[in-house]
Amino acid sequence: MTNQVVNKRSKFRFIWIIPILLLIATAIPKIIGLEFMVENMTNIGLGHMIFSVGIIELLCAVVFLIPQSRKIGFFLCVAYIGGIITAQWTTGSFNLGVIMQILLWVGMYFEDKELFRLRTGVKF
Repeated sequence: MTNQVVNKRSKFRFIWIIPILLLIATAIPKIIGLEFMVENMTNIGLGHMIFSVGIIELLCAVVFLIPQSRKIGFFLCVAYIGGIITAQWTTGSFNLGVIMQILLWVGMYFEDKELFRLRTGVKF
């Protein structure tokens, strides 16, 4: 009899790659200061912070991509995408942030279900 390790991880766990790639794809134009991104950020009142916002966005994505820091990266990305949702709601534009948030949560659920388990009897 051979001891085979059965991989019980879901195929759907990589759904999170879509919002992470979108974060990286929008961080780079902010960092290098492409004109269309400067214009968009100026329209929502963050034109003066475009480089800082791009660096923060890229750092959130990179921390998430490192397997050892994926949990903290997940919460950083959730918070950042929450800011995207707020900014898009205030401008009345199409809210891609909601879709990104849903994909990130679903992907992380399939990646690490233990993160979503309710623990009872935990004392602080």
